[in-house]
Amino acid sequence: MTVLDRVVRWNLDLDGDLYGDERERYRWYEGIAFASSLQWVLIPWAAAIMVWPLGKPSILPLSIVLAALYLPMCLCTAYVRGRRVDTTPRSWHAKRIALTVLGSLPLAVFGLGALYVHDPDSATWFGRLFGAVLGASIGIGATILETRRRRRRDALAGDED
Repeated sequence: MTVLDRVVRWNLDLDGDLYGDERERYRWYEGIAFASSLQWVLIPWAAAIMVWPLGKPSILPLSIVLAALYLPMCLCTAYVRGRRVDTTPRSWHAKRIALTVLGSLPLAVFGLGALYVHDPDSATWFGRLFGAVLGASIGIGATILETRRRRRRDALAGDED
């Protein structure tokens, strides 16, 4: 059992009554998942918007807030992958695309805002914007490739049955 497994087990209180009986526990977990999914969208947008009017002094605290949000998200992904859950989407439909954009775009807005408030007279805006677009394009391309690989794996697994 890894450290992450122990932390998850403690947090979920599997042997205790923190979340009630099995039915209540399931509802609590649904509620927690709902709250987390809202936080995963709202907190980055709050940081992306607040950095612009608050200026340079807000960069470090807002960056810490974003790191405090994304570290547990990364641990969540590591945990479910460790439980042999394939986290690559099977398909990209409107809801998944919208949630991905809503979750990713604020990072770019925050990053550009932080760069702007740090040095508003900089002449490197085109380079920064180009880098952001290039990075997003590479990420989208990698995601498309991985989704296609998953579809092929799923198709091959289906043929073996």
